Amino acid sequence: MVDTFIDRGQSAKTFDRPDFIKLQEFIAKHYKTVDYLLVDQMDRFSRDAGEAMNMVKQLQRKYSIQIVSVTEGITFDYDTPGSFFRAGLQLLLAEEDNINRSIKIRGGNYTSRAKEGRFLSNLAPFGYRKVGEGKKRTLEVVGDDALVIRYVYEAFLRNVPLYKIKEQAVTMGFNRKGNTAIEKVLQNPAYAGMVYAKAFKDHPGGLFPAIHEPIIDAVTWRFVQNKMKKNTRTKTIINDNIPFRVY
Repeated sequence: MVDTFIDRGQSAKTFDRPDFIKLQEFIAKHYKTVDYLLVDQMDRFSRDAGEAMNMVKQLQRKYSIQIVSVTEGITFDYDTPGSFFRAGLQLLLAEEDNINRSIKIRGGNYTSRAKEGRFLSNLAPFGYRKVGEGKKRTLEVVGDDALVIRYVYEAFLRNVPLYKIKEQAVTMGFNRKGNTAIEKVLQNPAYAGMVYAKAFKDHPGGLFPAIHEPIIDAVTWRFVQNKMKKNTRTKTIINDNIPFRVY
């Protein structure tokens, strides 16, 4: 064994992994003293069959290095049909497993949001805290913070400039950073007691009623969304016939 590279906690769906990048750099530098690349299983090398096939072909033809799956007892030799077929089959099975897992996750997320009304994002929106465990986990309104959210919506509908709204919100305890922090608050359906779910198979996507308590009523939230659309800047076309006009 010349060296070991381990990508702990990294998905094998891509080769853009820290230690895999170091591995490639190591091979490019020391390939004359390396004959084999040992992996635990082919699906730990990659879960994308097409990319994996190209990668192992490149390693063998460019550097004369073969891939060996220790657990499965497979040597990926691109010039040996039987070996090529077995390794390719394992990669395809790994990719199929990844697809099935993705479908289950997306289906579970859709059910949790669209049918159960659960808020799944890791970070609770400002104005809420997460309470409960498992399927009983939900959002709970934080009283003082909720006052900030209500102020943001009311001020926006009164045509207070966004930068002024943010200044006042910060003095009231608003702690979210970023130039668009206030816009994100105004656009977040969670404040109106709704959650967004992406379409899944034949099931439609969109906004669905949530189980947590709203801070803003649905009518106010809709008014704000319509107002934000109207406030979207349109492209300015300069008229050459009016050269001194101030824009």
